[in-house]
Amino acid sequence: MVRTPWRIVAPLVALALATGSLPAAGAAVGEEEELLINGTFDTGHKPWWTNAGMTPDVSTGELCVDVPAVANPWGAIVGQNDLAFRPATEYTLSFTARADRNVTIRPVVQPADGSAGGTYLTRSTTVGTVAATTTYTFVTPDQELPVNNTLHFQLGGGGAYGVCLDDVSLTGPAFEYVPETGPAVKVNQAGYLPRGPKAATVVTAATRPQRWSLESATGERLAHGVTRPRGTDPSSGERVQTIDFSRYTRSARDVRLVVGDASSHPFDIDADVYQDLRADSMAFFYTNRSGTAIDGAVAGAGYAREAGHVGAFPNQGDVSVPCQEPRAWMDGWTCDYTLDVTGGWYDAGDHGKYVVNGGIATHQLLTAYERTLHADTVDRGALADSTLSVPERGNGVPDILDEARWNLEFMLKMQVPDGEPLAGMAHHKVHDVEWTGLPMLPAADPKARALHRPSTAATLNLAAVAATGARLWSDIDPAFSAELLRASTTAYEAAQAHPALFAPRADGESGGGPYADSDVSDEFYWAAAELYLTTGAARYRRDVTASPLHRADVFSEGFYWGSVAALARLDLATVPSRLPDRGRVRRSVVAGADHLVALQEREAFGQTYTPSDGRYAWGSNSSMLNNQVVIATAFDITGRAKYARSVLEGLDYLLGRNVLGTSYVTGYGTVYAQNQHSRWYAHSLDPALPAPPRGTVAGGPNSSIQDPVSGAWLEGCLPQWCYVDDIRAWAVNEITINWNSSLAWVASFAADLGDGRGAGRHNGYGPAETNLLR
Repeated sequence: MVRTPWRIVAPLVALALATGSLPAAGAAVGEEEELLINGTFDTGHKPWWTNAGMTPDVSTGELCVDVPAVANPWGAIVGQNDLAFRPATEYTLSFTARADRNVTIRPVVQPADGSAGGTYLTRSTTVGTVAATTTYTFVTPDQELPVNNTLHFQLGGGGAYGVCLDDVSLTGPAFEYVPETGPAVKVNQAGYLPRGPKAATVVTAATRPQRWSLESATGERLAHGVTRPRGTDPSSGERVQTIDFSRYTRSARDVRLVVGDASSHPFDIDADVYQDLRADSMAFFYTNRSGTAIDGAVAGAGYAREAGHVGAFPNQGDVSVPCQEPRAWMDGWTCDYTLDVTGGWYDAGDHGKYVVNGGIATHQLLTAYERTLHADTVDRGALADSTLSVPERGNGVPDILDEARWNLEFMLKMQVPDGEPLAGMAHHKVHDVEWTGLPMLPAADPKARALHRPSTAATLNLAAVAATGARLWSDIDPAFSAELLRASTTAYEAAQAHPALFAPRADGESGGGPYADSDVSDEFYWAAAELYLTTGAARYRRDVTASPLHRADVFSEGFYWGSVAALARLDLATVPSRLPDRGRVRRSVVAGADHLVALQEREAFGQTYTPSDGRYAWGSNSSMLNNQVVIATAFDITGRAKYARSVLEGLDYLLGRNVLGTSYVTGYGTVYAQNQHSRWYAHSLDPALPAPPRGTVAGGPNSSIQDPVSGAWLEGCLPQWCYVDDIRAWAVNEITINWNSSLAWVASFAADLGDGRGAGRHNGYGPAETNLLR
């Protein structure tokens, strides 16, 4: 076991440990541990949530709400979820409260779904006009407890009033936690391409080079050499050495790297290593579809489910969704129409659908296909019809386009109708008016849904992605292509008329995330670029070249849904056009890739991610994958093998060559993530539900551990250690469509390198006959 370079404390969660996803915790360390996050409200109000339309106000350093006159105590709640308790253990709850008149509130601690274990604490507490502190102790039942518990302050049943909470604390005995990290020799557990780079990392206190050997399943030594000392790795705090066994170019099954007494997990060396990952990462989107039943014959029997959000009880559905009620921070905006916004993909672990996140995800699927039309080293038929597990197989249309169309048609439905204020704009998102708990199948969601105010960012996402789709469907379905182009041009003009209609950060208080973005210069650049590439029109070319971003460095910090200028630059560099400075644009992609490759060469675990502040961001795995998209595009432009090598080595980290020895892709490797945060891929909470499907990527290490579980288990972690495979740990272990779209794009690129069927016109380069080591 690798030593842990910092002290972690955590509660022992019996049910979580029973799933096999969490390593066992150690003994009590004689300290009290805080289970709540942000109980002093010094950093806003999250992760605390409210219902009944209450808007938290933390301007006084407390959490204050105006409680409406509701009939039941639970009709108005301030709460925090994702709390983990040990059986038969004493805990202490304390809080300070004041109100604008004498009232009675009820603190309640219980399982989030009200199931086994009953209520651990419930008290009626009098609150007056002077702030006073109340403390209660309680003992949890001596039985296996649910993995997800909650603290509720039930405030209803006493008429309308104002109340403020502060210094909320819930403590219990602390336990030392040491994650199981597996063998000291860290490898890509899925495997390596025979003619590709092959690197591994050894965690060792040794300072001198060590002898290594590559051994077959029968113990035969296939290759050998010495390691390269690399000193202390800053992202993990571990002293490490690296192994390069690239000279071994034969195929092999179940081989291991051995250094001294340490032996790696088994892996394959095979040209087809990435073929299944290409298909599985793309099939993820089918099981995330909204508005349709998932066919077990297509997705696998365990993933069959009823259609979600079609208005069948208890769903209130997406068939006729009204606009959200007026909010002060939106200048009272609402609308008097309803829209049918069925379809699309569920965004992440919840049931929301977001145009901005759906935009980048859809675009990456579209460009994964478009790459096969223009790049040299591709398998031209790999993404053709009948290549993916989707219901549309056999319809004569590439399956990846069928899948992308499912979300494109939803995005079209989010456009404000003609004749309405803000006509042509796109609603930012649609989701429940209140958060739902885990687990919950989409068809069981009982909450009302609401359309949220249109935004310039969402509108430009629609413009960009619809324009991309218009050129890809121009021959396949001319009528749909024309529909997409009309929607795109209408959206672009609407965004120009409303260039600063931003989604407010406050619009993420309940039921869904805000996806706030107050700088849309990148979205304007992206939309103009896609419209130009599709139409060739001079007006869009002028908008592209006039954008300050056209000559800016758009690759140094990576890209994501809120920073999309790189998407424009990549397409301008690879989609044929008459752009006057296309040569310079292509050189800028190569320069961006060179910068990323240079940073990667300093990383002892091979990751394509070196944040300037040394902290890993939310969705760090996607950041790495999107950097690999840039590097892969440089390969498509130049044919230089160093870029292909870089992408493949970056995948090593994601597939197990990291300090935790964990593959972040479900189903790939010996030890892999399988309890990602999701309401319906929730096997660890309900054995009747499935785990996430093969090819699902976890968000990955996150230095800002915002959820209660990560906060308890990972406090003080160095970047690579800031991860735990727990369904409640949404800050490090969520799944999202835009993270899987980046995996799908890169997996398709890697599969093309290995399958030996690329066109190979770069100086004779082709994966079948050329060694990637040169």
